[in-house]
Amino acid sequence: MNLLVTAISLILLPPACAIQANPQQQIPELSVRGKVLQETNGLPIRKASVQLNGRSGQTAAQYSAITDAEGRFTIGDVQAGTYVVVVEHPGFVQVSTGSRRTSITVQPGSDKSELTLRMQPAAIIAGKIVDLDGDPMRDVSVMATKTGSIAGTRNSHNFGYAGTNDLGEFRISELRAGRYKVTASPPQGMRGPDSKDNKGNDQPIYLATHYPGVLNEEQAIAVEVHPGVETRIDFGLLTGQAYHVSGSVVGIPSSSKMAQIILQSTRTGGSQITPQEIGEGGKFEFTSVLPGTYVARLITVTFDGGQPGMQMQRLGQPIEVSNSHVEGLRLQPEAGGRVRGKFRLDTDQKFDWTQLSVALIPAEEDGAELGWSGANGLPTTASLNLDGSFELKNVPGGNYQLLVVAHSNNLADYFTKAITFDGRDVADSGFPVSSETYLEIVISAKGASITGTVVDANGQPIANATVADVPSAEHRARIDLYQRDTTDASGRFSLRGLTAGKYSVFAFEEMQEDVRRPEFLKSYGTHGEVVQLDEGNRKNVVLKLISDQGDGQ
Repeated sequence: MNLLVTAISLILLPPACAIQANPQQQIPELSVRGKVLQETNGLPIRKASVQLNGRSGQTAAQYSAITDAEGRFTIGDVQAGTYVVVVEHPGFVQVSTGSRRTSITVQPGSDKSELTLRMQPAAIIAGKIVDLDGDPMRDVSVMATKTGSIAGTRNSHNFGYAGTNDLGEFRISELRAGRYKVTASPPQGMRGPDSKDNKGNDQPIYLATHYPGVLNEEQAIAVEVHPGVETRIDFGLLTGQAYHVSGSVVGIPSSSKMAQIILQSTRTGGSQITPQEIGEGGKFEFTSVLPGTYVARLITVTFDGGQPGMQMQRLGQPIEVSNSHVEGLRLQPEAGGRVRGKFRLDTDQKFDWTQLSVALIPAEEDGAELGWSGANGLPTTASLNLDGSFELKNVPGGNYQLLVVAHSNNLADYFTKAITFDGRDVADSGFPVSSETYLEIVISAKGASITGTVVDANGQPIANATVADVPSAEHRARIDLYQRDTTDASGRFSLRGLTAGKYSVFAFEEMQEDVRRPEFLKSYGTHGEVVQLDEGNRKNVVLKLISDQGDGQ
């Protein structure tokens, strides 16, 4: 069930007595054999690492072997199940039909012929980073990201980084062929040789710059790289004015053993200023803050009974940094609020509310706060009582969305129909937390679903493909409506527990992208299947596998 997001369940193993029920039965030993070859000339690759990574459940085991001089390998005593085959060797990347991933099913009597795994020479991006005068810059971090990939889900060959040496040179190897965005980031607050002008005013600092020399990532030009080829790019870092943000924090709990302040940009993908210790009298000062809007947060650590506890609290309203220093701030942690609520069904049937729990997901500042939820000891989850009520205490101030979590697979078709706060439905928009916040939640068993089959360019079903949906714009902030499924041996998938609305559905052999980010729709928006759902609808579609090209082409 989604927004009745099904919680991860435990894998229950058979009891020991059941395993011993038939001691005479022998389980045949299963093995996987094969060879690793170069794609271009068919020559064997020795000392390649071949890994079998179990997909889930009892087949979550991992196995590995190293190829011999003829490129051959044998992995013995393999448990039956489905595995992703990964091959690694310095200077090479794995290839297969459409993507790097090869999936196999190991089972008794399968007697599959040996695997042939192919690799191609890795691509390389190298170059030089210079300052405004054209002089080399050292200790600059250079990052290359394949277009369409998102930081949280990059695989090792769609992303790379390196630092510049004393000549300003960098070299990023082990990349898969494709198109890459390249970003050079200087050490935080790095200034030129003359850091002040003749009036003693601070000079601009060097900024993270995208190839071929722009500050706006949307204006960056992707670099196309090819197998075994070193592509060279040289560009310079740009500068911008930075300012001081200083003041004091009052109301820090006396029991705190450590207190830090952090500034987080409200812009999606914006910068985060390195946390700093709060000084005597609660004073703080950040010396290299770029123009923008920031949320300040207090991080405190206490020790209760010898056990450390961490808490993060928001410090007032966002801070605007424009064309001058921001000084004399007096920040105070926002008082924690209480969130209470009551659930009901949209029908008169009985329901066991203890199967559900709730979680608060920070939803303000255009997603800038994603990732704080559930961390640092924040009280963001609660189980439901028998009557469908719940309570969350000491919730930091801010805007939140309520995520409903189901603890039973039997609830897959349920969905959150409405969340009412102050007389209005806030399921999509979220709601503010104050001293007292009360919610009314309606759930329904009439969730819509999208089922279907994933096929390749020849119309053949694809097993182990990843299918994901993206809701239309008005529902795009709802985490529960983003679903994923993996196709079975017949290429079938199922997305259940969806609210009414329009969805775009995508199928990949290997999913590297975060579908919640705007970059995903920019790259793949025209390649999905659009499905319109009414409440309780069951729609069946055939999805064509999307090529793993990073830009959706």
